[in-house]
Amino acid sequence: MEAMRARLLLAGAFLALFFPLLVLPADSATLEGLAMKALLGEGEESLYPKLLADREAGQLSSLDPAGQVGNLRIHWPPDRPAPTQEHVDALKSALVTQEVFWDARLRALEAEFPDLEGDAWLELQLQLEDGDRELLLVDPQGQTVGGQRLARRWSLVPPLIAIVLAFLTRSTVPSLLTGVLVGSFLAAAQGKAWYTGLSLFVVDILWHGILTDSFHLYILGFVLVLSATVTLVTRMGGIEGMVKVFLRWAKTRRSVQAVAYFLGMGIFFDDYANTMIVGNSTGPLFDRLKVSRAKLAYIVDSTAAPVAGVALLSTWVAYQISTYAPQLPTIGLSPNEGYSLFLETIPYRFYCLLALFMVGLVIFSQRDFGPMRVEEEAARQGRSQSFAGGEKGAENQSPAPGVKARWFNGVFPLFAVMVGFTAFLIFYLGAQEVAAAIAEGDAEAAALKEQGGFPYIREILKLSPSTKAIFFGSLAAFGTAFLLAIGQRLLPLKDIAVTSARGLSTLFKDAVLILILAWSIAKVCEHLGTAGYLVATTQDLINPLLLPIILFITSCFVAFSTGSSWATMAIMQPNVVLLAHRLGDGSPLGSHGLLVLSIGAVLEGAIFGDHCSPISDTTVLSSIASRCKHIEHVRTQAPYALLVAAVALAAGYFPTAFFQVSPWMSLAVGAVGLGLFVRFRGKPFAS
Repeated sequence: MEAMRARLLLAGAFLALFFPLLVLPADSATLEGLAMKALLGEGEESLYPKLLADREAGQLSSLDPAGQVGNLRIHWPPDRPAPTQEHVDALKSALVTQEVFWDARLRALEAEFPDLEGDAWLELQLQLEDGDRELLLVDPQGQTVGGQRLARRWSLVPPLIAIVLAFLTRSTVPSLLTGVLVGSFLAAAQGKAWYTGLSLFVVDILWHGILTDSFHLYILGFVLVLSATVTLVTRMGGIEGMVKVFLRWAKTRRSVQAVAYFLGMGIFFDDYANTMIVGNSTGPLFDRLKVSRAKLAYIVDSTAAPVAGVALLSTWVAYQISTYAPQLPTIGLSPNEGYSLFLETIPYRFYCLLALFMVGLVIFSQRDFGPMRVEEEAARQGRSQSFAGGEKGAENQSPAPGVKARWFNGVFPLFAVMVGFTAFLIFYLGAQEVAAAIAEGDAEAAALKEQGGFPYIREILKLSPSTKAIFFGSLAAFGTAFLLAIGQRLLPLKDIAVTSARGLSTLFKDAVLILILAWSIAKVCEHLGTAGYLVATTQDLINPLLLPIILFITSCFVAFSTGSSWATMAIMQPNVVLLAHRLGDGSPLGSHGLLVLSIGAVLEGAIFGDHCSPISDTTVLSSIASRCKHIEHVRTQAPYALLVAAVALAAGYFPTAFFQVSPWMSLAVGAVGLGLFVRFRGKPFAS
């Protein structure tokens, strides 16, 4: 009864936070602007990229029959008001241009295609159909060039159902599946295609969107192969050997958590590799010293993305820059200034920096609060419920009979090979991509290679297929473990095969299914336009001083609802560049100052929302790597993440935006605030 009351309280608190988004009106101009941008400049199939591709290939199209189109004119319906700044910014963002004009006589928005030479005009008519639910672009012959449905309020329903059910039932798979199916039927119902919601889920989302997509397949392969590797390394005594070595200086609960913390800080180049390696390699050490798997999952999750997000060089940094750098020409800056802008945002990355501080604070103070304290107390008494592998030992966590535990058999495949080879592949494959771009005539890539140094390395990380690198890194680690087992005659071939298969099967039942469903609901949200609708609900609240705070909160809700920090950054940042630069003019922060603070706020809000979301792939991976029940990880980590976010707002974004306080002063005040909270609200354990 007490447990159900707690679940109802948690679900009620979430609904109370989410309720304003269900009742706030969405700004129609923002929704139309997002739809315009999707039709004109987002993705290879949108209008401008297709025109560019046809021109480069020497092909003529119906929109550019003479190959002379260099300008765009979008005629506005006579029965509608003139376009707002949101429409203008959407066109600037889609075409990556500074110059967009309104011709009142023709009632048309006019712009030049930056990379298309020619004097001819592409004339299009904007139309809104189906009760203003679908935006169309129509050519002079009346043919529809493209259409985009505007996001509706019901786009919030699928993630809301999945999250509330997960809190109420503590059963992740049924909750996610319900949200995915509801969303699939809603997406099918609002479209004009023939397929049903079920076929949308199975064919479009599950098959084409995930199971045949290289990005998702590489992650699944990486997770499964690394699990098989860890199981094999355990069987051949490698993990036991590592535990014995760690125990030389990790003899207390505090020090064993510190080992995971510093390992997480050290593997900064990729969050997926960080999560899986730290969680899998230190789990048995936590069991030995009776620290809960929930605490391990928290340490793993709260060091992986924050470290990768603020490191000077990482796959995350490259991606973060790529979300806003292409839009910099719209405000008169070069895309090459993206990295210098990123460096300027680091002092304003309040959530990431304070989250890293909070993990260390909790570890070294040995004080916990909320559900985490209850779980830690249970772990110390040997009755923890967070372990996701059933009974200890069910995963064959002990070496095979007669096998001597050697640290080398664990450290070499998991750290020297997995970490080292993955880092090498990220740079090697990225360098190949840069070379391929240069071979295709990319002048910018050629200039960066000639320049060398940090600019060239950033381009490598930007283009590198990092998921491919971590998959082949895990294969190399498995191959190394196999050769060590055979070469030292530790295990017979049959035992190696059975052990590896057991490592794969332990994840198939729940963990991989949760991961696939988490990706599925993110795809459903893409179909429904959930993220765009959330952005549109906050548009009317924005003013210069509130902008970073609103952006942080909006990014939180978008990432929490969609389960993806990267998707949130990709949707928010192009709008932020123009909006912050426009609103900052005349504000105390200035255009540049507000731009830097706003970019940092979006990145931080996205990471925080992703941290707390039960439908996030990184949250799922942290649970998998730590062998922690997924919903236990979510509910034990949430109070810590919420506290850090609250402090980031109160001590960070409010004073820096309203009073121009130094970010370093804000970080110091935030750290003191966290320290005081843990000191007086957290409780130490009896020794």
